[in-house]
Amino acid sequence: MSSKVTLFYHGQAPNPPKVAILLEELGVSYKLVNKEFGDGENGVKAPDFLAINPNGRVPAIIDHTNNDKIVWESGAILLYIAEQFDKSGKYNGKNLDEKAVVWEWLMFQMSGLGPMLGQVGYFKFYHPVKNLDQSVYDRYENESHRVFSVLEKRLENRKWVALDRFTIAGFRAATFVGISFDKYPRLKAYIDRIAKLPSVEATYKKLQHTG
Repeated sequence: MSSKVTLFYHGQAPNPPKVAILLEELGVSYKLVNKEFGDGENGVKAPDFLAINPNGRVPAIIDHTNNDKIVWESGAILLYIAEQFDKSGKYNGKNLDEKAVVWEWLMFQMSGLGPMLGQVGYFKFYHPVKNLDQSVYDRYENESHRVFSVLEKRLENRKWVALDRFTIAGFRAATFVGISFDKYPRLKAYIDRIAKLPSVEATYKKLQHTG
């Protein structure tokens, strides 16, 4: 059987797994295509991939069930897949009130959690100048802690961040970049709970063996 979706990813990129997890949850068949960083022949900056995603980033998808529709940006892809393949509304909300809650927490993660952790990781591990002024690290680590505190409070007496179930807002809990979770036991338990989901385990197994 041919795949319904093609998913472009890179092994070290944090966002493509979110898309694969949703596809696994929904039982939608998909093909993984590994792209490299940079403008090489197989790079995300190469002309053929820029024709798919003008931003030159992964993930991006092609939906072969909808005239090879292209969608890029992880949040947009999650919303699209949920609307296209989950008519029950389980993952994106069954009514407008539920959708609003899912959208709030999805956008919170995209605008707050993801960018802050990305900056922490960049300055700690990838910035060409080492031993920068401590204020640089403090700026992003302090903001990451603030975001963690919001999630920790939200998870009080709750199993999931958004609704009473796993949704598209749950695919980006956190990325470990050397920040301690000791002060956030509920968030740590939430991250561990997501990691044990069969869809998550299946996703990372596929990603490790595809390239």
